[in-house]
Amino acid sequence: PESIIAFTFTEKAAESIKRRVSDALEKCELSSALVGAMYIGTIHAYCQHLLGSMNAKYRQYEVLDENRLKLFLLSRFYELKLQNLKLRARNGSMFATISEVSNAWKMANDEMLDFQEIKRIDNELGECLENISNRLDLDQYIDFSLMIRRTVEALEQDNEEINKALSEVKHLMVDEYQDVNISQERLIKGLYKRLESLFVVGDDDQSIYGWRGADVENILDFPQRYKNCATHTLSINFRSTNLIVTASDEFIQRELSVARIPKEPKSNSEIGRASCRERV
Repeated sequence: PESIIAFTFTEKAAESIKRRVSDALEKCELSSALVGAMYIGTIHAYCQHLLGSMNAKYRQYEVLDENRLKLFLLSRFYELKLQNLKLRARNGSMFATISEVSNAWKMANDEMLDFQEIKRIDNELGECLENISNRLDLDQYIDFSLMIRRTVEALEQDNEEINKALSEVKHLMVDEYQDVNISQERLIKGLYKRLESLFVVGDDDQSIYGWRGADVENILDFPQRYKNCATHTLSINFRSTNLIVTASDEFIQRELSVARIPKEPKSNSEIGRASCRERV
């Protein structure tokens, strides 16, 4: 069990997978306690674990969610020289500036943009992002986007301590793969280079987070990037009636045409009725 990592996007999804794995273990007459030896949880929490393995200082860092990151920026508005960007915000207010700087910070990390490159294009913004990075380290804070970025950088630099932390890990599963962004895909790629297998689950038709950096091409081009992979289609829909499944599939087909993975979804309720008719 120590060789298995499963990434989810929410703690709720992680708990659901843990329950299913526990049930499967019991059916195989194995102890459900084995679930505790696996890592089943969010990408961010696993990155926090790897960073702590790389450098003990990260174990002391406090994690900032989106709202707390904005409070951090608010409390250090002038120290970080955010006033230099104030007039460029939507309405010039302090809060509008903080919102836009917060978005720029997350986007830069999610897309693994070099701050020096940003400075060449926009010196004030690049300097501002650099100041935020340095001040977060000084005050021992880290946000979700920076967690993944630092882990990716360590993996790509072949950090010895992180390699040790991954020495027993062999298998990686990623849920909701259609929603991964650039930094998350680089994290998955970096981990896979050290592992034996990668298993991703997702539906390109449900890719709705492009506005926050998710790239549907990750799942569409998966076979080209990860050679010799096998693809399995889960075509039975357990949530909706056949009318809804058919209508939505036809609509998506008209909208996306060949820019999607081919599939023929069927409703479980319709399959169940057909099975009953056959038995009768």
